[in-house]
Amino acid sequence: MYSSISFTYELPTRIVFSRGSLGKIGELSKGLGRKALIVTGRGFAKKYGFDARIREELARVGIESVFFSEVDPNPSVETADRCAEVARREKIDFFVAFGGGSVIDTAKAANVTYTLGGSAKDYLWPRSVDEELLPLLAIPTTHGTGSEVTKYSVLVDEKQMKVAISGRGVYPSLALLDAEVLRYLPRDQSASTGLDALSHAVEAFFSGKSTPMSDMYALEAARIIFRKLPCAVDGFLECREWMLYASMLAGVAINFTGTNIGHGLGYPLTTRLNLPHGFASALILLGAVELYESRLPHRAEQFRRHVDIAMVGGLREALRELYQRIGAPTSLRELGIDEKQLDLYVSEGLKYKRNLQNAPFEVNEEIVREILAKLI
Repeated sequence: MYSSISFTYELPTRIVFSRGSLGKIGELSKGLGRKALIVTGRGFAKKYGFDARIREELARVGIESVFFSEVDPNPSVETADRCAEVARREKIDFFVAFGGGSVIDTAKAANVTYTLGGSAKDYLWPRSVDEELLPLLAIPTTHGTGSEVTKYSVLVDEKQMKVAISGRGVYPSLALLDAEVLRYLPRDQSASTGLDALSHAVEAFFSGKSTPMSDMYALEAARIIFRKLPCAVDGFLECREWMLYASMLAGVAINFTGTNIGHGLGYPLTTRLNLPHGFASALILLGAVELYESRLPHRAEQFRRHVDIAMVGGLREALRELYQRIGAPTSLRELGIDEKQLDLYVSEGLKYKRNLQNAPFEVNEEIVREILAKLI
């Protein structure tokens, strides 16, 4: 895959991974300022008392906090701008993002806009945000996106397209990973976010931008996910803790490589059908892995050896078996998509060139159609 070793990488994010570490947020925030904006979703943090707990922990060290609790799944550019406006009005000193990838991505984009001015739409890819921003503490409440350690913020624009802000400045300052928070993760979200992490790992490994270092993270993440996702979905905290770790590893991997076919062709399934992002990307991989195997047989064999799972029927069957165990969709027909609608999803998928260009081979209309047709 690579003829020589060459990469540039930095991870400016400090990672604190420990059960009960949420209780350290006050101590970890000392020196960041006197006022924080805590970004959350609409229900989870309040329902389980985490909002009050975070506020109290910050207050213990003299930090005032205000909340922006209006983040929905697949957050929009407009939501990020509204979050930044609250930050301006309150004159905050740093951000705390407590939630899944949507919450963390919103806080990242709001930090860009608050610090640099304008709207989030002014900083979309291919612009690289390398400026120094305010501190941002990211606390994931799912085991999937890895957003707590990535340089990406993914939003939805006014055309219902998934767009991204990326760059060195987007990294959170601190990633605080506390598996105790995952006790309350619903089964379906455990399944979908876990498959998002698997998609990151598979796409990072089968990437035109892979390096020996990204492979190290991607392969280990995939190995853990194949073993721990089913029991994580069943609610076992130890398994969810391992998934939280694997999600973080896969997040580091895509900092090198970006995502490719699974995400690029999966985005229209999310924006058009409201299919959870992890299910969408993972479903596309069922069609993509056969191409990975046929065009990159040595890479596929390396993946099989490291992940060390039964591969009768190839990677596709290994993925299908995992999906079926956790209740994830395995065909487009399950989603109400048939052959008559393929043209729409082919054209929509081809729009995501920022993802497809990272694939290890050229992805044209013929290939996109072939992948989607395998999933009917």
